[in-house]
This record gives sequence, structure tokens and C-alpha cells, in this order.
Amino acid sequence: MGDMISPIAVTGASGFIGRRTVEAARIAGLEVRVFVRRAETVPAHWRQDAGIDITILDLVSTKNLADYLEGVQSVIHCAAAMTGDHENDTLEATQTLIEAVVKAEVPHVVLAGSFSVYDVGMLADGATLTEACKTRAKGRDAYAAAKYEQEDMLSAAAALYGFELTVLRLGAVWGPGRLFNAHIGPALGPLLVRIDGGGVVPICDVERAAECLIAASQSANGVETINVVDDDLPTRSQFLRAFRACGWPALSVPLPLGVMRLIAAITPNAPTMPGLLRRAILDARHKPLRYSNELMHKRLGPVTNMPFDAAMQTAIRKEQTL
Repeated sequence: MGDMISPIAVTGASGFIGRRTVEAARIAGLEVRVFVRRAETVPAHWRQDAGIDITILDLVSTKNLADYLEGVQSVIHCAAAMTGDHENDTLEATQTLIEAVVKAEVPHVVLAGSFSVYDVGMLADGATLTEACKTRAKGRDAYAAAKYEQEDMLSAAAALYGFELTVLRLGAVWGPGRLFNAHIGPALGPLLVRIDGGGVVPICDVERAAECLIAASQSANGVETINVVDDDLPTRSQFLRAFRACGWPALSVPLPLGVMRLIAAITPNAPTMPGLLRRAILDARHKPLRYSNELMHKRLGPVTNMPFDAAMQTAIRKEQTL
């Protein structure tokens, strides 16, 4: 990467992706300013590390974030709600960040974005999803809608204020502590219903996400979007075979996607309906697609990848020692 661009800042630094991103920054030799909401979530070894500057604040209610961003060359924005208060934790937090970035004249923002913003309904079964695929949040769950709006806010602000913006649209991020994802099917206690119409699962190892976020922070390129997924993407049955080593599910029942599509077609497409009976959500999770990560390799390489089965075995072993 040549000369390192430092210091960088990481929001949502004690979260699943944020924590690994801070570790990756330190491995790369970067000084990092981290923002966390609660002091007790800060790993003990960060406090001993002179290269990590820790600030405890709530992005939404803080008034002086710009002061903490003075001199920062790139902000990696990982703060977002997975569930719960999307309006507050994702959108208002992003608005606060934008205002502080502009005030502190931070030249570059990297967003930990999401595949959930894509309108896969526009693609035929078996098509390859690339960065050129249209985005849309209509008919989707609250998380997808918030991630779509978050990306939209940052793109508009980058155009208006002239900072550079790299959006990494991450696949379903996984690793020790979060091995499963909604692309496989719904869980009912010891039972899993595997909804399958072919295609592969768009997963992204959390270590890869962190590595790519750090690489992106070092290489601003105007306003750009890059998809980040693993090289070796498993089919749903391959995912389940490897995942079973952790002892769940006791029983798996395959349900053809075609059957689910028929059911979704005849039930009301209303926000009150369960997600999988709403066509846009069913498509987003289960449409059989291929996924390109060509741009990731071109712009953020070299990216380390391990075969899926080995990666899952390693992750399960690590999770069992957590």
C-alpha cells in the first residue's frame, strides 16, 4: 500500500465488524481512534495499546464529534443497528457523523454497507449480481431499508461537500459468534427449514470484511461501491453440512423455493406479514444467484481467502473457545 494513511477512525468499534476492523488496523500499523458507546464493551488489551485512542460516546447525542475527528484521514463507519432502533442507531448516527466529517474536513469516509440494499427482484434466477445491480428498499425489512437510506445519505453528502466515499457492500458477515445467516432458512427450535432453489450463499468472513475496510481506508477513489464476498461461496446444502459440526440443527427439512414463491404469490404482500411471505424479502434471501467479487480483488487486493469448509471448521473451533 506504500505510505500508510493514518490516523483513521472507526465508529461502532466494539461491534462484530468494528472490533475486527480495529484489530486489522493495528496489524497494518495504523493509528486508530475508536468510538464506542459503552466503556464495558472495550477489549482490555486496547487500553494498553498506545496506537488506539478510545472515546466513549453515543454518536446520536454527542455535540463535539468533530473535535475527535481533527486530523483523521479516513473514517470507517461501522455503527448501525442489526435489530431494534434503526432510525436512531443507523440513520441519526450517520447524520451526526456527516456533520462532524464536514466540520473536521475529513477527506474520506468508508461505509460498512450491505448486500441487503440490492433489488435482486430485477435479476433473473441464475444471474450474477455485480455492483451495477439496481438498489431499492421498498417491501424490505427495517434493516435493509435503514442500510439503503444510510448509503443514500452518505452519497448525497459526499456529492454536496466533496469528501471521498467508498461503500463496501458486504455479503452476510460471518465468523465466530455469528456463524448462521438468514439466507439458509428459518429456524424453529431444533428444526431448520432450508429454503433452496439453487445458487450460492453470499457470505463474507468477518476477517475479510475488516481487511477490505482497512484496504479501502488507504485508497480513496472518488465515490465508489465495491462488493465484498468470499471467493468460495457454498451452496445452501454445503453450508449446512459444514455448519452442523456445531451441533445444530437436529433436523433439517428442505423446502423448494418454488413452493415458497407460490405461497408468497397468493398471500397479501403487506408489512404485517412474516418476512418470507413478502416477495421482496423472499427474493433477497433465497433467489438463486452468483456473486461477483472481481472489483474487490482489483481494488482492495491481495485479499486472503480460505476454502469454505476449512473456514467454517476454524470458525466453529474458535466459537467453542469464546
